[in-house]
Amino acid sequence: MEEENLNLSWEIRVSEGRAGTDPAAPDWEVAELENGVVKNSADIYDNLTYAEAQNICGMWTKKKEDAQAG
Repeated sequence: MEEENLNLSWEIRVSEGRAGTDPAAPDWEVAELENGVVKNSADIYDNLTYAEAQNICGMWTKKKEDAQAG
């Protein structure tokens, strides 16, 4: 069995149909990317403020780094 070379990353972006002009508005989403592509729409977390999106993105990035180190 071959091990898949999967590169997970996360992207903060403005939700479709939202302005994205106010960081305190729930206009933001975090998308999980597999090799640069969203593979599952369930991996998009929306209705976030920009700060919430940054926290989620940072948490998942740290979890990935910890898993790779250990």
